[in-house]
Amino acid sequence: MCWWFESKENKSRRRFNEASQRALEKGDLPPVAIHRLKLQQRDNPNFFSSNLSSNEHLLTREVGYEPIGLVMGTSFFKVNFWSFFNSYYYTSGELSAISYAQINARSLALKRLQKEAALLGAQGVIGVQLKFRTNSSGITEFTAIGTAIRIPDRAIEEIPFTSNLSGQDFWKLYQAGYYPRGLVLGACSYYIHTDWNTRSLTVGGFFGRGSNQNQEITQYTQGFQDARDISISRLENNIGELQAQGAVGMLIDTKIEEIEYEINETKYRDLLIHFISIGTAIITDKEIPKPKQEKTLLLLNLASKKSSII
Repeated sequence: MCWWFESKENKSRRRFNEASQRALEKGDLPPVAIHRLKLQQRDNPNFFSSNLSSNEHLLTREVGYEPIGLVMGTSFFKVNFWSFFNSYYYTSGELSAISYAQINARSLALKRLQKEAALLGAQGVIGVQLKFRTNSSGITEFTAIGTAIRIPDRAIEEIPFTSNLSGQDFWKLYQAGYYPRGLVLGACSYYIHTDWNTRSLTVGGFFGRGSNQNQEITQYTQGFQDARDISISRLENNIGELQAQGAVGMLIDTKIEEIEYEINETKYRDLLIHFISIGTAIITDKEIPKPKQEKTLLLLNLASKKSSII
């Protein structure tokens, strides 16, 4: 008799977990997510969840869009930037492995968000929020959350569009005859190995008092500018790949890590810069119906007590 016996419940759970793992390795959705979305479509076709504000929801309904569900995609990447350097020959420059890990993690997260939207029968996802986090263990996380919408009298494409525009901004864009092609992103992780002059200015850390004079730390400025240029260049290439006219709703996310270490009794305090640029690529779309009549809407912001007409 075998000393180890696996119950039917444990065997079923193990197989379910293995199936989920295989799906994620292919970049697909786990079976539990697919099952949940199909149940929603079958049992609650009129039920929806959304990250839109009340005003944004009312505007989308005003123009005829139908919010159909909150969708999400997530991806975690493990990258150890120390493995890309020889300890005695550090140089400043991009850590391309980390940059492309961020780009791949973002791509996987958005693809899973789009697959959830496609299962709900959506034309696109608006109000997409991209959360980017890294930690000291070298783990990079991208999580994308947005509201899947259905647009009346418009064919459903195989891959729903994605947009980080709010419901109000998307409404204005659509009314003006523009349509989103998708989210575009540029990313760059740039390592700055401090030279002798910079170390003399920053003794005591990045926020230390190594010099009694106020002066620019040009090596840090140049490194940050290089990271920005590389990130924006990749975003522009992404716009070209989508054959879009440009990008709106641009957001910039930066993070600066201070790296401390010692070699031959010399202390080093370098910087690792993460520069992320995100926007919504748009095109002029002749399929968008012109509004039958222009309406003036008055919005009152209760926080600022100011009104605006759109």
